[in-house]
Amino acid sequence: MADLILRASLRTIFGKKTESLRQKGFIPAVVYGPKSEPISLQVKEKDFLDIYKTAGETDLITLFIDTGQEEIKKKVMIQDVSYHYLYDKKIMHIDFYEVPLDKPITVYVPLHFVGESPAVKKGGVLIKSMSEIMIEALPSDVPHKIEVDISSLNDFDQTIYLRDLNLPEKIKVLVDLNTPVVTVSAPLTEEELEKELGEVKTVEEIKTEREEKEKEEEKEIVEESKEKEEKEN
Repeated sequence: MADLILRASLRTIFGKKTESLRQKGFIPAVVYGPKSEPISLQVKEKDFLDIYKTAGETDLITLFIDTGQEEIKKKVMIQDVSYHYLYDKKIMHIDFYEVPLDKPITVYVPLHFVGESPAVKKGGVLIKSMSEIMIEALPSDVPHKIEVDISSLNDFDQTIYLRDLNLPEKIKVLVDLNTPVVTVSAPLTEEELEKELGEVKTVEEIKTEREEKEKEEEKEIVEESKEKEEKEN
């Protein structure tokens, strides 16, 4: 994979004033690590979004920091992206983590489901039990994703376990390899479907029942009125 490069500069604006940075197209950020002091940064939103789409939170990024006097180079991963509490697409802050390249790190790697399952084509329901797995590896050996090929799911109630995946040799999986990843369950029978639906009714059914009930009530009122008139006469 090509080296992922992101440029940043030192940040001198803090607190509520950081909103002015966002209005100019910058995102407040910080970079920290076990062997360095935290540095407050600002990065261009467009540049970060381009990198984030590719790197996610598993790929190494070469971060160049312009201090005004020199350019500092750090190998980092995206540790955390904070979003606005109302506008989930508005990024408020980014945490970069400077990783020690010679020590294993623990990260979650997303699972990427590929292929088509013959059992699903026959009406089965695909049930994904996991979307990511926790691994340990050197930063340079962390995979961007791990593929799960579901084309081997030919029959109902068949399951793919972690042990069945083509896992990279240089990673250590921190989850039981007998953990199920994805299963194809058989489609519900008519009897099971009826039981599942229970008393669920459509809007039209409810409307019809209500109209019939109103007619019955009107009929009862008319009959009561007739009976009353007959008694009075």
